[in-house]
Amino acid sequence: MLNDLDFPSLMKVLRERQGVSARQLSLDAGLSASYISKIESGTVLPTISSFAHIVDRLNVSPVEISYLLSSLVKEST
Repeated sequence: MLNDLDFPSLMKVLRERQGVSARQLSLDAGLSASYISKIESGTVLPTISSFAHIVDRLNVSPVEISYLLSSLVKEST
């Protein structure tokens, strides 16, 4: 369920909905596969530049991500 997601999980769900593997996303975004894995596991947060490359490849705007995350926060309170 969407309301059970945090930022790392949301990034993974968005990637999977696009039918893109973590490896392919890393290649398309110019990032290492291990970095994508660390983002999706919550070990690291992406830099603004990396975030921009990722959401561009996933065809999701940063505004949409922000909206989804704020909706999750509202649902949890």
